[in-house]
Amino acid sequence: MYLVTPEEMRSIDKRAIEEFGIPGIVLMENAAIQTARFILERYLKKPGCRAVILVGSGNNGGDGLAVARHLFLQGMAVEAILLSDPDKLTGDARTNFSILSRMAIPYSFLSKPEDLPALKGKLQNSDLVVDAIFGTGLSKPIEGLLYRVIETVNECGRPVVAVDIPSGIHGKDGRIMGIAIKADATVTFGYLKRGHLLYPGRQYSGFVKVVPISLPGDSAGAVGVSAFTLSHGEAARLLRERPLDGHKGTFGRVAVLAGSTGLTGAATLTSLAAIRSGAGLVTLGIPGSLNEIMENKLTEVMTLPLEDRGTGHLVLESVDPIMEFLQDKDVLALGPGLGKSPEVFEVMRHIFGKINISIVLDADGINHISREIGLLDLHAGPTVITPHPGEMARLTGKPIEEVLKQPVETACETAERHNVIVLLKGATSIAAHPDGRLYLNRTGNSGMATGGSGDVLTGLIASLIAQGYDAFDAAVLGCFIHGFAGDLAAEVKGGHGMIAGDILEYIPSAFKELIKLCTRSDEK
Repeated sequence: MYLVTPEEMRSIDKRAIEEFGIPGIVLMENAAIQTARFILERYLKKPGCRAVILVGSGNNGGDGLAVARHLFLQGMAVEAILLSDPDKLTGDARTNFSILSRMAIPYSFLSKPEDLPALKGKLQNSDLVVDAIFGTGLSKPIEGLLYRVIETVNECGRPVVAVDIPSGIHGKDGRIMGIAIKADATVTFGYLKRGHLLYPGRQYSGFVKVVPISLPGDSAGAVGVSAFTLSHGEAARLLRERPLDGHKGTFGRVAVLAGSTGLTGAATLTSLAAIRSGAGLVTLGIPGSLNEIMENKLTEVMTLPLEDRGTGHLVLESVDPIMEFLQDKDVLALGPGLGKSPEVFEVMRHIFGKINISIVLDADGINHISREIGLLDLHAGPTVITPHPGEMARLTGKPIEEVLKQPVETACETAERHNVIVLLKGATSIAAHPDGRLYLNRTGNSGMATGGSGDVLTGLIASLIAQGYDAFDAAVLGCFIHGFAGDLAAEVKGGHGMIAGDILEYIPSAFKELIKLCTRSDEK
């Protein structure tokens, strides 16, 4: 499922109009019909329900005027409130205003602060508010009277359906442009916008419904859209079939280098996630003084005790055994719980540039590599790094505030600069490929914000790579399944008390549910 920026959406609309001859007003009419249909099915289910439509001056306002007409024709009590002078409406929006006024559909004009009390009364007497003030083209912060209008809407306590995107949300990055409508639902046209998935836009958009408006089917590809997300059905179709005659070797060999004194849980979660995600064989390389602990924790995972001189962390004497250990492995999960010892960094220096299997680098592995980020450039095989924003800040040298403000740009720049796949973890996790492909994840919940969650993700991605998935596909699908497992866990346990082990527990269920979807025509 493609994700577009406002600029890409404008190019798509322009192409439909100029190259295919689809009039803009036809696109607007289709958008309005689909929006009205959604509203009638979900909110206004009987004649006489009252709806207030807030109409801006651009094409988003034109959409709103057409929505008002369709709701009126279905027997709803509708009032369109124009937030700009009707004489300033142009193009298709002007046409829709002319139709609305000729059909004697009630409308009014809000032009000054003294009109706000009347607006408040109308909103409180309505069953639904439709936000058609600004679309995805908003480029400057909202202020003045329109700021107070949106403030009044957010305080009215009525459900709000946003047309295309909540007014005040930037369509590209989801930031709030001064103030924004808090929508219960959003009906968007043709494609999801990045601002629907990136916070805080995701929180303000509510339930997002993507509806067709007769755009040519190849539109996104034709204008070079590179960002996407996955539905459950799309994720299901990415799953590879497991051969009926498969054996342990068929499903790959995962090596894990993880754990140190006090951090054996990270090694446990990573290893178990790898085996729970379908890998044939998983072996944990662990500081030797911790091996007995790990053998008690792990039954299905093999362990390799490595020389640690009793320190509880990897030391230089472990390098040669590690290199031998990796010779027949398909992927290395490196970093969870390795600790901060400088010797661990030296061990990592001996690994990078010496092996060519895929590496999934996380946690302490990322923190160590940030001391000499050029080591990433030495690795001949695919590399997936899975930082959270703090780790990304250390890796790039950027302030964490900048990483949080520009997560997409940061992930994409790092992926291209170091030829690695970046999975920047967060409420909306972002996967960036060096070639420009970009994935925004929609699964998961706040109950997953707990220690060890990232370790589970590392093992899951490594397992998929071992099973033959392309490294980027493994990062994308692994991120989706990780979040889906968290969603399944939250349904049973709730979000407050979830632990990383709950995500681990529900990984098999996530796979099972996706496999079921492969045999059904409907998507979740």
